Amino acid sequence: MWELYAMWTWLPYFLTSSFKASLEGTALQEASTLFAFLTIGVSGAIGSIIGGLYADKIGKARLSMIAMIVSAVSSICIGLTFGLSMWITITVAIIWGISVVADSAQFSAMVVDFAKTEWLGTALTFQMAIGFLITVFSIYLIPVFEDIVGWKWAFSILAIGPILGIWAMVLLCRYKK
Repeated sequence: MWELYAMWTWLPYFLTSSFKASLEGTALQEASTLFAFLTIGVSGAIGSIIGGLYADKIGKARLSMIAMIVSAVSSICIGLTFGLSMWITITVAIIWGISVVADSAQFSAMVVDFAKTEWLGTALTFQMAIGFLITVFSIYLIPVFEDIVGWKWAFSILAIGPILGIWAMVLLCRYKK
């Protein structure tokens, strides 16, 4: 969840700033709200559906690793689109919107798969609590980084979460064998 809520929080502001830089004086300048909804709401729903369908086919851990790789790359690349063509920015944002949530349900499902029955509620509660706790820091860090490095690299710090998640999934896959 490191990158999920920070992306949801700051992407609308990023899109607004990017569109102002690239579309100043055009009617499309105000379209950032619509595209933020498309990226967060519609793409997120698509990512959840795709994630659920493919997790059953290729495995939850493998699906999660793929989603986290795409999300990490997207968090690094989105800033590079700042002020460029609106369509390039939206394309990267939609890919990120799909990938950033595709693994979410899989993490809870994996906890259910591996936790002892008597500890299941506690394990899920702990997972959610830690997830929401770390989002406090990632949400806070984006504007701090934006002030230091600008939008070009502000979201790149979010790649840390998926990279650590990929490492955790690799360890889980080794453990399962």
